[in-house]
Amino acid sequence: MHELSLALQIREICERELEKQPESRLTALGVEVGAFSAVEVETLQFCLQIVMSERFDGVRCEVIRQPGTAACSSCGLEFEVTQAPFECPSCGALARGVSGGDSLQVSYIEVESER
Repeated sequence: MHELSLALQIREICERELEKQPESRLTALGVEVGAFSAVEVETLQFCLQIVMSERFDGVRCEVIRQPGTAACSSCGLEFEVTQAPFECPSCGALARGVSGGDSLQVSYIEVESER
């Protein structure tokens, strides 16, 4: 289950950001997971809730699945894809490859001043 190690790394990112703002607390966190990133969204959500609550009381964690994108080899249309085969919705030709949806990134971190 590599989602646990990902959740721990995400927590480290948050801790480093909070070091820059010492009198603040983390209130929310957003993570985008690409459809082809080999990350199970529900498992990552569960792991994040556990590892974040150990350090940040009451933090809200949002994990968002991002679709992949592909471009048609015939007409050039770019379209969203979630699983193979990647067939163009316009002309039915096969896509020339996936061009997005393989990333995992922290999309936002919300902090609140404790002053």
